[in-house]
Amino acid sequence: MLRRGLALGVAALAATTAGCATADTGTVTGGIIPCSALPVSGEPHYAAGTVTVLEGQVHWRSTSPGTSVQVLPTTVVVTEHVGVDTSYDFTLRPGDYVLRARFAPPATVEPSASVTVHAGQTEHIDIPNMCV
Repeated sequence: MLRRGLALGVAALAATTAGCATADTGTVTGGIIPCSALPVSGEPHYAAGTVTVLEGQVHWRSTSPGTSVQVLPTTVVVTEHVGVDTSYDFTLRPGDYVLRARFAPPATVEPSASVTVHAGQTEHIDIPNMCV
């Protein structure tokens, strides 16, 4: 019974600190810019999708002379589903991260944005439209 009470207390504490930067963490907020070749009047400001926070930086790998591909980090920190016109809000340790968005099928594009988190600070980073 004590273990269950302790687990519930820890879960409640985690829920109350979500989205709040502390001296040891920073906050990243933003949204997924809709995937469209041309902006459409009346379109939502943010698209629905799943945002995955990856720990590390983007690297480039040469595929042939003069050509390279983007290589994202592979360590997943957290994933959050956001609805239309909804922002994500992550509390993270200081460091480098990549935010990767996935739209609902049949979309295949996975836009991303890099961010450096600083303790006690909030960074607003929108994941850009990579469909243009």
